[in-house]
Amino acid sequence: MAPSTRIAAIDLGSNSFHLLIARATTRGYRILTRQRQKVRLADGLNADHYVDDAALERGVTCLASFAELLQQYQPIQVRCVATATLRLASNRKQLLKRFEQALGYPIDVISGSTEANLIYQGATAELKTAAPMLVLDIGGASTEVIAGVGTEPHVLKSLNMGCVVWQNRYFADGSITAERFAAATAAARAFIEPLAATYKAHGWQQVCGASGTFRALQDYARERQHQGAIDAAMIRQCQAAAIAVGSRDKLATIGIRDDRIAVFCGGLAILLALLDSLAIAEIDLAQGALREGLVHAMLDERKRSLS
Repeated sequence: MAPSTRIAAIDLGSNSFHLLIARATTRGYRILTRQRQKVRLADGLNADHYVDDAALERGVTCLASFAELLQQYQPIQVRCVATATLRLASNRKQLLKRFEQALGYPIDVISGSTEANLIYQGATAELKTAAPMLVLDIGGASTEVIAGVGTEPHVLKSLNMGCVVWQNRYFADGSITAERFAAATAAARAFIEPLAATYKAHGWQQVCGASGTFRALQDYARERQHQGAIDAAMIRQCQAAAIAVGSRDKLATIGIRDDRIAVFCGGLAILLALLDSLAIAEIDLAQGALREGLVHAMLDERKRSLS
């Protein structure tokens, strides 16, 4: 592995922090290592948008481990971006100072539109299609909804709702009921419905889901030996199964992974609102998201600099 071809992308999400180290090749890139840690930064965000010390320390611990990997692989280029929780945080300067000290690299707090653009690039870059696309990413504190054609995004929105925030707001004590889902879904629809006509007018032939909520649904489908796509009927069956078990502590019995249980119902409620408001029939699991979008952006920058 030539050190001069290694690049690293780091995504400080509101639920998880991600690190992707790759080697540039003549055809794109090859992943050398991929790391994900549940930091749940948005879990520490209070009503005044102050991120508490416990969440800060979880982030510092994670970034210190990422720094060790960066030291091992010695990438020539590192780009680290932070998303919704850092955009909102009233103590952002304090957080960034500690996080940058732990990581050893600068951190860029990106706008919602930039985040949405990078997610779309990461989700569509490997599809090799020129078809109209809709990409959904339900993060910890924001949800990105992007419509485009092929790899070009046209309508990009970052909405102030996410699986961690919705979980804490509607399912905080772990109880799962139809009434709580109804309240959480209605609140999410209020964000989406004013935009629905714009997205429907754009149209799409394929919908891709690019976050942990969709991977959790794929796990649920496997548990149920569901052979088809992630469709609206299956998603509603999953909601009914979650209500039937009645408690966050029992979600593992329906096939939800341990690392997703804590925020699953919050994300599912937002997805149900997206299904209702945008009349989505089925969803494919995207092969990339924000960090892959960062890698493609860095590769494009390298090509331009070498041309």
